[in-house]
Amino acid sequence: MKFVFLALLLAMFTQTLTTGISFFNMWDSFIAMSIVVFLSLVAKSYIKSPLPTFAYATIIGILICLPETAVRTFFLDSIGKVQFLSCTVPLLAFAGLSVGGKMEELKKLSWKVIVLFLVVSTSCFLGASLIAQLGFSMKGII
Repeated sequence: MKFVFLALLLAMFTQTLTTGISFFNMWDSFIAMSIVVFLSLVAKSYIKSPLPTFAYATIIGILICLPETAVRTFFLDSIGKVQFLSCTVPLLAFAGLSVGGKMEELKKLSWKVIVLFLVVSTSCFLGASLIAQLGFSMKGII
């Protein structure tokens, strides 16, 4: 949980640098994101399933933002202050540190990592394009 607090503080710091919103004006963002992370960690510890904690955070976020929930406005207003890019920078930094600790295992994969990267990137791009094409076609935008 301490790394989560550090990541949230870094996200708020980068948000302050990019938008100029005062660090102290985002206290509700910090509390809202901490609550979602805490609930997802609790769900992961009590529900025995192979889902990662991130999946629980996504599910809890969806449940919180349903139109019938009483806390929806608070969460949308407070989390809406933080841009997506401000959250991804610390997450990618921690992911890089995590991979950096496993460099020997990564070296064993050698050129196969490049092939895997190309397959995954191409698949993600084609899948996202297909979903966007279907969605825009259904809406009549294209």
